[in-house]
Amino acid sequence: MKILSFFPSKLLSPYVQKYLIIKTEEGNENQILPAPHLVLSFQLSGSLHSIESEYSYDLPRMGIAGFRKSARTIIYPKKSSALLVLLTEIGAANFFLEPISDFIGKTLSLEHLIPNQSLREIEEKLFDSTSDLIRIHLIENFLIQNKRDQKIDPLVSETLLKIKNSNGNLKIKDLKLGLPSSLDSLEKKFKNSIGTTMKHYSNLLRIHSAISSYSNQMNLTEIAHNNGFFDQSHFNKEFKLFTGKSPKTFFEQKQIW
Repeated sequence: MKILSFFPSKLLSPYVQKYLIIKTEEGNENQILPAPHLVLSFQLSGSLHSIESEYSYDLPRMGIAGFRKSARTIIYPKKSSALLVLLTEIGAANFFLEPISDFIGKTLSLEHLIPNQSLREIEEKLFDSTSDLIRIHLIENFLIQNKRDQKIDPLVSETLLKIKNSNGNLKIKDLKLGLPSSLDSLEKKFKNSIGTTMKHYSNLLRIHSAISSYSNQMNLTEIAHNNGFFDQSHFNKEFKLFTGKSPKTFFEQKQIW
């Protein structure tokens, strides 16, 4: 499997983390861990398939994947390829009218969310293009054309920054301190704009931090405590829900990869 990475233009950098073009000649299975952002997908060749919680389904030709609580597997058949747009936390709210919380746990076709004429045009242009750089340019134009002048509530932006700066280690009740809003109101605004709850988003950051901070010199108890889990049992439970494996098994297999 070949994965090419591209960064967005300055205009789109607040909304797009990066673009990925994934290609495989022999076919591949790619395990996708839950991420703290939403993803747009455009199939360039082949027909991609997803396995999630023992449920199997074909992925839409052009779709968006919302927040997940557990890992899923993407099946790439032989000679298949796809272009992925990894959005920033505030990115999705600037391209869709719907509350981003509507996408939780779902992979939806963009046909239900973006005007069909715009989708048909980008699909044809991507299919006809033979250059990856041209494909990125086409996607950027598509995003710019469909971008809305949506302002994220400053309270949501401030809360998001607090959670990110703490790697998800702030208690939810502490996020409210100093903010002119009730916790229930803040929760609703955050979920509708970002696409998941503050607690779930915090958990995603903590698990990702635990994975990236792993080393052979640290035991699992240290990793758990360093990333805000109050005991090993809590860490093991959250980690298995997130990856489908215990921390011990996951990190042992990671060394083989």
